[in-house]
Amino acid sequence: MACNNDAIEYHTSLTSSVNETFDINLNETKQRFYDIKRDPHIEIVNFEAVIERRPTEIDETSLRVLKYKSPSFIATVTFRFPPIHSNECWKVGFVQACDFMLFQNQYGDLGYSSWEFPQLIVRDLSMINDSCGRNFPWYGSKNQVVTIQGPIYRQSEHTITMRDLFIPWIPWDIPTCEGEKSHLTHIYRHQRFYVWLCAMNCTNNELLIIRTIRWIQTIEIDVKPNLCRGIRAKLISNHEPEQPIFLKKNKFIPSCALQAPSANNAQLLVWRPTKGESAIVVNPKHHDNSTIKYLRLLNIDIR
Repeated sequence: MACNNDAIEYHTSLTSSVNETFDINLNETKQRFYDIKRDPHIEIVNFEAVIERRPTEIDETSLRVLKYKSPSFIATVTFRFPPIHSNECWKVGFVQACDFMLFQNQYGDLGYSSWEFPQLIVRDLSMINDSCGRNFPWYGSKNQVVTIQGPIYRQSEHTITMRDLFIPWIPWDIPTCEGEKSHLTHIYRHQRFYVWLCAMNCTNNELLIIRTIRWIQTIEIDVKPNLCRGIRAKLISNHEPEQPIFLKKNKFIPSCALQAPSANNAQLLVWRPTKGESAIVVNPKHHDNSTIKYLRLLNIDIR
């Protein structure tokens, strides 16, 4: 069985003791760019975003799968929030969305497998929320977002951090088999993301966009299946990844990027043989009209 074991890693050193007292309807969320003249003065003390400057690590120890671990994207911000003299509730945190993914694994002339988001392919959505899927729209629920409940009569300082990386398992054998034969010849992955630092007034359901980051990661691995494990795979993409960019002009968040489905729940794995019909190897956890539409295009039934 093929497994896309991509990881979302959480840091738990900062947690909030504030109970959730406001129900947020993301369909009705008002969204605008943060304006220091009209909004509470959120002072950014430090804001950094980086992709670790190291090559992707390849692990060939398994008899069944090749594993790799990409450099992590890490965003950290320290900010000071002004006093809140009312009973307002605020959240400040990161929202991440993926707007493109090409992730294909070639098995010589036998065919290739592909991890895909039907919603992006059929263009029903422009982006898809990339989070744990339990705390929309935020990337995570621990150190990626902080809740500030008024009244607080003094300025408060907070640090939030998010980390994202890829840790997939790619079968040596074609993904419709569970064997140990070596047929994998090439891996290519290119993904693009937006990350927003946002402040949400939970009392009036308003989302303020403070900064927008763009980051991209490309991983390409050549595999010689006839060689022994340990020397089969070679990273051929850039060993030092392209660094994130802080956009000069903020970008609004599409409503589809604020709510379900999350990327982990929407993705599916398709096997496309050179001869014969395509097959779903890993079904998506989330089924919607986009999924049905896409599988009809492929002439595949989903159960």
